[in-house]
Amino acid sequence: MKKRVVIAGTGTRALNFAEGLLHRVNEYSELVGLFDINMSRIKGFQYLIKAEIPGFIDFEEMLRTVKPDTLLVCVPDYLHPEFVEKGFAAGLDVVTEKPMAMDRAGIERIRNAERKYNKEVIVTFNVRFQPYAAAIKKLLMEKPVGNINNVVAEWFIDRTHGQEYFHRWHANMKNGGGLLVHKATHHFDLLNWFLEDEPVSVYANGSRKVFGDANDFRGERCSICPHRNSCWAVMRSRLDDADLNPGSDGEIFDQLFFKAEHEDGYIRDNCCFRKDIDIYDTMSVIINYKKGTVVNYSENAYSPWQGYNIVFNGDNGRIEVGTVSPATRPPETKEKDDEIRIIRGTTRENVSMEVIPFKAVLTPHGGGDYALFDQIFGAGGADPLGQRAGSRAGALSALIGISANESILSGQVEKINF
Repeated sequence: MKKRVVIAGTGTRALNFAEGLLHRVNEYSELVGLFDINMSRIKGFQYLIKAEIPGFIDFEEMLRTVKPDTLLVCVPDYLHPEFVEKGFAAGLDVVTEKPMAMDRAGIERIRNAERKYNKEVIVTFNVRFQPYAAAIKKLLMEKPVGNINNVVAEWFIDRTHGQEYFHRWHANMKNGGGLLVHKATHHFDLLNWFLEDEPVSVYANGSRKVFGDANDFRGERCSICPHRNSCWAVMRSRLDDADLNPGSDGEIFDQLFFKAEHEDGYIRDNCCFRKDIDIYDTMSVIINYKKGTVVNYSENAYSPWQGYNIVFNGDNGRIEVGTVSPATRPPETKEKDDEIRIIRGTTRENVSMEVIPFKAVLTPHGGGDYALFDQIFGAGGADPLGQRAGSRAGALSALIGISANESILSGQVEKINF
């Protein structure tokens, strides 16, 4: 029997899930309902997915009408705990987009709901499912350089992608906890998963170097801004970037936002230099783990290209990994393989290097989406690498970012306390 899935929140991330449910795992799961507070957005979503899935602005009415068994939560981050709890209360299995919650109260609300209804949420960490990340995980499980003592991890977001967080609702801490929670929860989960360990404390710094009040000019919104013809961060009216939108459908902004803003007042092309922006674009975090590993993490939202570099320093060598999104590479490097480098040895006399080439995957989110869909909404099956993530993984990854935000304000080391 197919899973009967409903989606709460019909934004751009939900489009990826809808496409997967409709065209990749439709033998196992069926998309039967869409919920949003904005009916115009629902209609735009239906148009984009080319399917007349029933849409509702009343959540309970949707549940009564289409009788689902699984809820997929894609609403803004601050609403995740509310909808996870609503799903459990209705007897549904619940899958939520990351972050599981944006603050400690939200995490506790979900944990209490799990205990009350005897259920566990699934968190969609698609980065775990990327073939490149899976290859790194398998290698680390073999301990080729012994125990890992120190990790240096750098994530860089290119300006095309980075500016999007500052144009939309993510630009305010109250909505999603900033990039250290909304975006970095992916990175922190990956580090926790790679290390098979749990964080205990963090110390962090954060600032705005490019966006928000760091800029010397600003406007009301891009579509009517007097700086529109000269501003490098002006929001494009069409989303044709293969990294942000694998389907390259230029109508997404119109259908989901511009044609829907009259209903709820949500402005999608806010100036990314407005002074009320309170999230950071430049972040550094030191993470201490239970087993003694220390991670030095950095993230910025204005790089010329997008990807990450991680170095694992072990007892008997180091492992160097890194990838750059093909959509952000210059043309002459688009077909260049990624690599995993294993540097073994303890002295100059016995050092050696093994290079493992890895072909870049061009499907959505580096191949992560398709594998995630297959595991959660498709045939499922064995999970030898532990790629499915539950509430503990969701909480610990979010808590690193939550504690980092606390540390930036306090200037002190903050405990994870979980």
